[in-house]
Order: sequence, then C-alpha cells, then structure tokens
Amino acid sequence: MQENGTDHDVVIVGAGPTGTLLAIELGRRGIDVRVVERRRERLRHPRASGIHARTMELFRQLDLGDEIRRASGLPSDDWSRYVYLTRLNRPPLGVFDQMLNADRVAQARGQSPEMHAWCAQDRLEDVLRKRLRTFATVTLDEGVRATGITENTDSVELTLVDEATGAEETVSARYLVGADGGRSAVRRAAGIASQESPPLSHQVNVCFEADLTPYIGDEVGVLHWIVNPDTQGCVITYDGARQWVYSWEYDPETLARDHFTPQRCTDVIRAAVGVPDLDIRIRGTFFWQIDSALADSFGRGRVYLVGDAAHRFPPAGGFGMNSGLQDVQNLAWKLHEVLRGTASPDLLATYGTERRATAISNTDLTLFNARKTAEVGWILTDPDSIADIELPQGEATRRRIAEAIPGQEAQYWSYGQQFGRIYESAAVVPDGTPLPEHSVTDYRPSAQPGAHAPHVRLTGPEGRELSTIDLLHSRFVLLTPPAGHEWAEAARETARRRGIAIDTYVIGDRGDYTDPDGDWADCYGLGDTGAVLVRPDGHVAFRAPALSPDQDAAVLLGDVFARLFGTHPARALVKG
Repeated sequence: MQENGTDHDVVIVGAGPTGTLLAIELGRRGIDVRVVERRRERLRHPRASGIHARTMELFRQLDLGDEIRRASGLPSDDWSRYVYLTRLNRPPLGVFDQMLNADRVAQARGQSPEMHAWCAQDRLEDVLRKRLRTFATVTLDEGVRATGITENTDSVELTLVDEATGAEETVSARYLVGADGGRSAVRRAAGIASQESPPLSHQVNVCFEADLTPYIGDEVGVLHWIVNPDTQGCVITYDGARQWVYSWEYDPETLARDHFTPQRCTDVIRAAVGVPDLDIRIRGTFFWQIDSALADSFGRGRVYLVGDAAHRFPPAGGFGMNSGLQDVQNLAWKLHEVLRGTASPDLLATYGTERRATAISNTDLTLFNARKTAEVGWILTDPDSIADIELPQGEATRRRIAEAIPGQEAQYWSYGQQFGRIYESAAVVPDGTPLPEHSVTDYRPSAQPGAHAPHVRLTGPEGRELSTIDLLHSRFVLLTPPAGHEWAEAARETARRRGIAIDTYVIGDRGDYTDPDGDWADCYGLGDTGAVLVRPDGHVAFRAPALSPDQDAAVLLGDVFARLFGTHPARALVKG
C-alpha cells in the first residue's frame, strides 16, 4: 500500500515492448509498478523487427544495445538490404542497401553513436522481460485481463481477471497507462476516441520455417519484396536461415480467414520462393490491416496511452514500435517527477502535446511511404500490370520497378524524421532561434530547446571514449564549457533546493570530459559562458548561449524548473 492509500504508483496494461520498457524506466527510478498482460505464452508472431538508430540510443543508455544485437540472430552485415524480386530464387530486380552510400553512412556515424538494428519482437521481448525482472518494485502478472476501470479524484481503480481461473482482484493506482495495442481496452474505458483511416490493404502474415539459403545465398536482405502474377508480398527475415514470415494482401470480402489453411499458405509461399516442392513448416497465421489511427488525446485525468494504444501507423518506415518506445522515454520521467511531488500534474499534459504532434508527422510519412510502394509492385491497384513481368515482353515492367526503387528511400533512411523532431510545449523554454530545416532523410544536429541533444564524441578520464548521448539519461543534465563554472554551481544549488537530480558536466580543457574534435560548443550553440539543460529523455529543455554580467545563473535555473514543473506561469527567460 502506497502512502496515499493506493496499491501501486502505476499500473501498466500490456507487456509488449512498449509496456515493458515503461515498467523498466519506472522501476529503475524506484516507482512501484504493476504490469498486467493477457498473454501467458511467448509471442507467436514476431511482428516488429526494425529498430531505428534513435531507439538504439535509448537501448544503449540502458546498457541493452549489445544484448539486443546478439539476440537478433542475424549478422549485422545483413541488416541493411531490401531486395526486390519476381521470386526468391530469381535474380533481383534491384536492391536498396542502406549502407551503400559511404558518404551518407559516414555522416550518420557522426550524428549518432548507434546505427539501426534488426531484432524480431519476440526476441526483443525476451531481452526486455529479463531486465524487467531485476527491479524489486515491479510486478508482472501474465494471463491477466484488466477491466472495470474507474477513475477517482486521486486514484484509478480497475478489476484484474485471471484468464485461467476467472478470479477477480480490484487494485488501485495513482496512474494507469494503457500499452495494450490498437484495440486498447484502456483507451475505450477512458472514453478517448481514435480517428482511423480507411484500410489501404488487408494482410495475412504467415510465420514459417524453411531452409531458404540455397535460393538467397550470401545476399540475405531483411525484406524481400516479391512481385509475380501468382503472389505479391514480402518475405521478412528473422534469422536469415530458417525463420521467416511471408506477408501478402487478401480481400476479406471474398476470402474468410479459415480459407488460409496450412496447405494453402504453403502453396502461396512456394509461389513466392519459386520452388514448387519446398519443404515448409507453418508456425502460425496473423491477420492485420495497413491503416493509421490516432487517439484524440494521449491522456485524460489519471489515464495515459502509449504505443499502438495511442497511435497506429502503416509499417512502411518502421515507426510503429519505435514511436511507442520513444513515447515511453517521454512519459516516464514526467510520471516520476509528478509522483515525487516535485512537479505539478500539469507536466503530464506536455506528454500528449509533444508526442501527439510527433505521431501526426509519423502518420503522414508512413501513409506516403505505403502508397508509394505501389510503384514497386506492392499494394497494387492493378495486378494485371505485372501479368507479363516474368516473360521476355515484361522487360519494361521490370525496368519500371527497378527505376522506382531509389524512390523508396524515405521508407529505409529516415534520420531527419527520427532525430529531427523538436518538441514545443510548456516543458521546453524556447530561445527564439529559428527552427533548423530537416528533411525526412537528412538530419541537421541542433541543441535548440526541444531538440534531441546532439551526439558529440567525448574523451573521459583515462582516455575512455564516449558520446554525449551516454551522459543524457534518467536525470536532468547541465552541460557547460570550462568558463561556465557559475552554471555548474547554480545547478548544484538548484538540485539541493528543489530536491531533484541534476548531473553537471564541464566539457573542455581541465573539465570532466574533453572534446577531441573541438566542436561540441559550436554544435550546441554555446559561447564560453553558455550552458544547456537536457531533460531526462535526452531533449533540450533550456539553452543560454551566454551568461551576461547582470544575470544570475541560479535564479535563471530556478525559473526554468518552475516553468518546466508547472509551478509558475511561463515567462521569458532568455535575453535576446
């Protein structure tokens, strides 16, 4: 029982990657969390797989990056290729390789200490569950359904039902978070509507085991797009050897789900591979639709939504799971500060302000990407257009698809979209500088308030190399050049007075870290006496390019935190 009389600080409904990560982030802050999940068994359909570089930074900060790469089972050299073919055993029509442009790859490595990764969701969940179980303040109940949600003035109550026995338990929490997917029961119980687009396509995913190495050879891709008169779909790689998924479109008006027997699915997969007698073991079938959905609000009262419960995107670009994990990064620190009493509940409103705007942008991009796949033979409005693709007279069709492959770039290389989001809310103190211009593909690092704090190479004690990203997690962090010693003292004083955790690092000669490239202050837009305050989610809260003689750093930081935490009205804090 908590001090306010509730059973838990937070109850999370849903233990997929998003719900589990939220429990980890709260558990590592010492918050009492209960997670409930309807599934008892391991995920049977390894849905999401692509992990963006921005998300890998998050896992890096939790010291999980290497473990996730190992869990993938797929060599990292195979994570970058997207192959277009008529059938898997035929020569490619073309390949999009993320790592082929050496200049772009070098630029990316200079913008983040991480690159993208590929790990099937079932394996990722195993890694996250393992970490979850290390926190004494977190309880995970599997095979349990949440129902009967009632919100009170200072708590929320819900009934938990054991799916096996029917036993019921009523629990209370200060906050409830729905991480329970696109058909979220929490969202419906909270009375939050969701706006859904018409489906672009209805899909069937078939998980199967087969030895495809004789047909793929050494050129394994993560996605193999199949375009032939018999089937158009995508062979999705999970381990590059025996575990795969084939996804293709079907019409639910003419084909019921029971049509897709193991034998019929085997026949379709054989047509995709091009081997009529291929030995296949069907492991499971999953039906879904390509569409988008956006909740009208990401929170109401004491109930909040993350991941697919809040937003759903077409898969083109891989923003679904990645966006959900970054929802968590945004919400966790805000819940922590409100639960501790250091921040007003108004701080939680900025979660919806910041992340819903991000979701709208991701929706627009992924719908654009999905529609554009018709150019390369997927989600076709006219399947007759590829009737001759395997025949000599189909050369023009094959050439048209090959020429359209570079146009799919926004689906595969999205650094500007991943890293370039600049939050605008009461949890950010604007400094009046113009917004940097990003495209979907190109990211321009900036430490403007609201932006993702940029990666800069640093050297620590005893010559240890690290990134600024390694300093920016869990707590507020103040970074300043050597001449900004007044900021460092002010941060320590502010932390003591407000009872909050602020880590302070001086970067430069005789500082805590040195900057071997000599460009960190320029990258962050700071003069000799400037400073930047970074939030626990890695986004810049406040930047002062310099401290003028008539300014008091301690007073400024006090005002900044009063604004961030909602304890006084917003007002101008930065001169000029």
